Amino acid sequence: MYIFKNVLPYHIVKTFLVIIPCMILYGIVYYFLFKGMFRLSFVMFFTLLYFGTCYLILKAISVQVKIWFDENNIYVQKGNQQPEKYSKSDILGFYSYDYETKALPLQSSKIYFNFCLKNKGNIYLNDVEYKNKYEENKGEELKKFLKSAQKELHFSKIRKRNFQNIYWYSNHN
Repeated sequence: MYIFKNVLPYHIVKTFLVIIPCMILYGIVYYFLFKGMFRLSFVMFFTLLYFGTCYLILKAISVQVKIWFDENNIYVQKGNQQPEKYSKSDILGFYSYDYETKALPLQSSKIYFNFCLKNKGNIYLNDVEYKNKYEENKGEELKKFLKSAQKELHFSKIRKRNFQNIYWYSNHN
């Protein structure tokens, strides 16, 4: 069983539902407090407040995710919800960072998995943290999970996604 903390279990685009309203709110508050006058120190203060608020909200809605495999299925439990069961044969492939890379600038300990299912649904696992600092323990756990997922699903690394350090893992293109 693999346990990951502070995971956003939905497509990353849905974070805009937090980011945009916060931006509008702080913009309105700034405008009414300072009557639209530009003061760099206040703009910087409001920007820090904005980023802090977004981070705290995203952290609050993140969950702990538990993932495990049996002979025919993968189970994903998000927070205190009942585990969701997916047949291994329904998984076409998944996108993930290359957690096995030895290149220091490309090493990542941010959670990023996007399992693509035959029924056009996806399983999203995104880290709430956006820092680039590599955390050794978390990176090793992600590497173990990546290897385990490849073994359990009989997938291999197929190709790189655009210019990112994200790869498609599958048993077919």
